[in-house]
Amino acid sequence: MLELSGVHLELLYCPLNAESEFLNPFDPDFRLTTVEKAFKEALEGEDSLKSATRLKRDVIIRGVLSVTVISAENLPAKDILGKSDPFVVLRMKKSEQTYKTRVLNDTLNPVWNQTFDFVVEDGLHELLILEVYDHDTFGKEKMGRCIMTLTRAILEGEFTNSFHIEGTDSGRLNLSIKWTRQQSVEIDRGLI
Repeated sequence: MLELSGVHLELLYCPLNAESEFLNPFDPDFRLTTVEKAFKEALEGEDSLKSATRLKRDVIIRGVLSVTVISAENLPAKDILGKSDPFVVLRMKKSEQTYKTRVLNDTLNPVWNQTFDFVVEDGLHELLILEVYDHDTFGKEKMGRCIMTLTRAILEGEFTNSFHIEGTDSGRLNLSIKWTRQQSVEIDRGLI
């Protein structure tokens, strides 16, 4: 029997008729490649030079992502005495920057209050991965993880939330996330 313990839904707010440097994921052409868009527009009769000029630009959102690992709740017991020695490994998928919280012994509800700063070169295409482990004398045992895009941080700037830890029944990770924007860059991709 397949049981679902929760669903993570991420909503993106895009005002109607507003110009934005963010890509609109609700656009039916959003998932098309540049070549597919060029073919589609050629078939629809759009001027190919105008189309190519418009399609060759991408916006890269740069910034610093500050992640405060506040605490965790209801972690699974991994040690013989019914406790765990938890710590969290934080990493960015593309840039492979990695940090680790300190290990807290004999607790299922650790409080870390540790902040880590990630320099992000392309916020729209980056993922934050947080993996929760139990520290053992001869290694570590994975408890679960949280994976998230940076979309909410980029749009809201700062928020605090509790996230379900995938791989646990009721474990939650409490985070405070702040995005400090740096200069955005427009890149010309050139013609293919």
